[in-house]
Amino acid sequence: MRRGRLFQSNFLVVAAVALAYFLCAVGAIAFTRLSGHVALLWLASALLVGALLTRPATERPLHIASCFAASVAASLAVSPYAPLAPVFGVANIVEALVAWALLRGLGVDARMFLSLRALAVFVATAGVVAPLASGVIPAITLPLYQGADPWAVWLSWAIGHGLGALIGTPIVLLALAWPTYRDRFIGPAALPRFVGVALLVSGVTGLCFSQSHLPLLFVPILPLIVATMAFRVAGATLGVFLIALIGAAFTVTGMGPLELIDGSDAFQLQFFQFYLAVLFLIAVPFATMIAQNQRLAASVALSEARYRLISEHVSDVVLTLDPRGAVQFASPSMREVTGHGPESIIGKSPAELVHEVDRERVREAYRQVIAEPERVHRFEFRGHTATGGIRWFETTARAVRDTDQAVLSVVTVVREVSQRKAREADLLRQANTDPMTGVLNRRAFQDRIDQFRANTPDRPGALALFDLDHFKRVNDGHGHDAGDAALLHFADVLRASVRVEDVIGRLGGEEFAVLFPGLSTTAAMVACERVRSSLQDARIHAGDTTFTITVSAGVAPIRPDLSSDEVFRIADAALYRAKSRGRNRSELAAA
Repeated sequence: MRRGRLFQSNFLVVAAVALAYFLCAVGAIAFTRLSGHVALLWLASALLVGALLTRPATERPLHIASCFAASVAASLAVSPYAPLAPVFGVANIVEALVAWALLRGLGVDARMFLSLRALAVFVATAGVVAPLASGVIPAITLPLYQGADPWAVWLSWAIGHGLGALIGTPIVLLALAWPTYRDRFIGPAALPRFVGVALLVSGVTGLCFSQSHLPLLFVPILPLIVATMAFRVAGATLGVFLIALIGAAFTVTGMGPLELIDGSDAFQLQFFQFYLAVLFLIAVPFATMIAQNQRLAASVALSEARYRLISEHVSDVVLTLDPRGAVQFASPSMREVTGHGPESIIGKSPAELVHEVDRERVREAYRQVIAEPERVHRFEFRGHTATGGIRWFETTARAVRDTDQAVLSVVTVVREVSQRKAREADLLRQANTDPMTGVLNRRAFQDRIDQFRANTPDRPGALALFDLDHFKRVNDGHGHDAGDAALLHFADVLRASVRVEDVIGRLGGEEFAVLFPGLSTTAAMVACERVRSSLQDARIHAGDTTFTITVSAGVAPIRPDLSSDEVFRIADAALYRAKSRGRNRSELAAA
């Protein structure tokens, strides 16, 4: 049952298209033939093109066959060239097939009047290429039949059929693909408004073409623009169609402003064709641009609503900045994250909330976002909270560009990462710190020396190596707890005896090292003696045990001509000399 209803519905559409094709062909042949040759305005092919674009593939052969039959029947009924009816029928079908094949091959479908690119393709293919291609057939056949000028026939065919395709196809698509173009016809007031606009176009056009005294061809443009503004593509196409019908009716009867043209009837009709083409190229692209902008505005509104919904409920701070760096929008979450109200930052630079140490770096990062809008940029900084505290924040930023690729704004998402930074700092401290004494471990100490040498190659500095004397005796005689106490006490002595900028490290076991940046070896020796003297005078307590311990030190200069390994080797040689000379002493590396 469903299959039967479907077949019936398809058959009715095929029959309706064929009947409309026949009526349009009869009207064009009977009333708009140009100089006794071919029709002024051939709308029939638009029906077949529209059917091929919108109807199912299984239905297309039926449309082609029925429209061919309708074309032949119309020629037999009213054309003076009845013997050529099959030839004209073939030419008409070829025209529609060429237009449809080109449109389909170039990716254009029934929505062609909603895109300027698709509209341009339609004008070029259905309005120019297809009529020129199919016009070759009558341009050859008609001169052979009656001796007409082939160039005149070919040009007349191309103009009449091209103009008919331009005017007729939009109307056919309105009927066959109505849901695509009905957006302006929604609501109870749409129909009365449409009737009013149609009457306005018809009335003004009728007044213009009912007189032959004034050149008022420009007057119908105004109601045509009104129709276009009111109903977009539907208003533009129906408006041009009404002007074409009313103008053609008056023109072929010898009335209208075209009578003011000093020329033959053929020339006047050709000028009327040009006039209709200009109206089409004014109204339809204008309607297409309005439709494109309307869809773009709807898309932008949807995106903005989605963006605001997300930004107003997300826990991170969302900021929109203009290219100069001033805040255009700040999400409500800014109050929870920073304590600052979002309204307090509007129109200002967010750099005001960045810690002074990081401010220039953040400005440079923002300039980088503007310079590389195709990338997502991430950077971290310290910022001030409303209570005066300092927290770490991470920003993800990307520039937004317009169709000319110019940067319109920058959207940034800011989240607090203070806890993460604290964990990272703790992990870094653990990785670089000797777990017992709290000073740097061997690897971290070596890295600090390498950094010092790389960053300040010409700055003086010294390295001191320390080794606790007879440490094994402490472990053997008093136990390992006493050895640990000795190590901890010595680390405290080092901290108390050197400067803040000096770097302390434990190399392993009872071996320690100190980097003295900016000190000569002589000054470093004074510091080592201060350490040695403090340690030898101290009594170390471990449980019930009290003991003393001494330390030996070796000092070497840090020079550009010495590698880090060479500095360590020279300092170790000086330490070995201190050990061999009785311990509890400091030795300077030999020159």
